[in-house]
Amino acid sequence: MVNLKRVYRAKSLGEAEAALDELESLWGEKYPIVITSWRTKWEHLSAYFKCPKDIRRFIYTTNSIEVVHR
Repeated sequence: MVNLKRVYRAKSLGEAEAALDELESLWGEKYPIVITSWRTKWEHLSAYFKCPKDIRRFIYTTNSIEVVHR
């Protein structure tokens, strides 16, 4: 999970792409479908980096209702 968080918590698109490469090298053999999905949809997923950092944090932060349910 830590490696995946490095992708969406990256400060820039380039940093996210490097983190995705690292994620693939570490977990690609065990979870090829997940990595392939991220790679295939990267154009859409990476659009997230067009938002300011503060807005991105709200996008990836756990929903407050989910916190209550835990």
